[in-house]
Amino acid sequence: MADPTAEGRTAPWLAAGLKQGREEAFAAIYDDFGPRLFRAAIGLCGSREDAEDAVHDTFVGLWKTRNDWGRIQDMPAYLFGSLRHVAARQRARRARGAELAAAAGQAAGPGSGTAAELDRREELERALRLLPTEQREVIALKIHGGLTFAETAAVLAISANTAASRYRYGLEKLRAALGGQPHSSDANRATR
Repeated sequence: MADPTAEGRTAPWLAAGLKQGREEAFAAIYDDFGPRLFRAAIGLCGSREDAEDAVHDTFVGLWKTRNDWGRIQDMPAYLFGSLRHVAARQRARRARGAELAAAAGQAAGPGSGTAAELDRREELERALRLLPTEQREVIALKIHGGLTFAETAAVLAISANTAASRYRYGLEKLRAALGGQPHSSDANRATR
């Protein structure tokens, strides 16, 4: 069997290792994809805490389905697709929780960091939440996940051109929401 720390690990080695329950294969997948999944999850979920939970749940799901892993042909698409579904379930749970908290008169607790960092993070999270889900997902997968438009398209089951368009429109809306002025030729499209 190949050395799990060797360069050029192959997906078949990882799939076989997972199917056999080898912890080093699972650790290799975590090491290879964990940071990218986490960055994408921040964009999908809107907070670091929810992103941590989403990545955790994604890897727990991967471990639970390890016997089926030999059939997976595109590891990034599988992992980022799983993350997308986990994040969607989290958003639904968070929305229900926010409704309950509002009904009970509770507020969310403060985060960590300087006041300016917290304000900036909250402003960005608020702007991301205002984006349509389709645009938020593409931005998170492209920027935070480091996926290409083709890989993003595979995860979302859309064309690469559609992924690129959603990305552009989402960035325009973020720029506008954060106080930047969209280019005059793009102003009409930013409302799509």
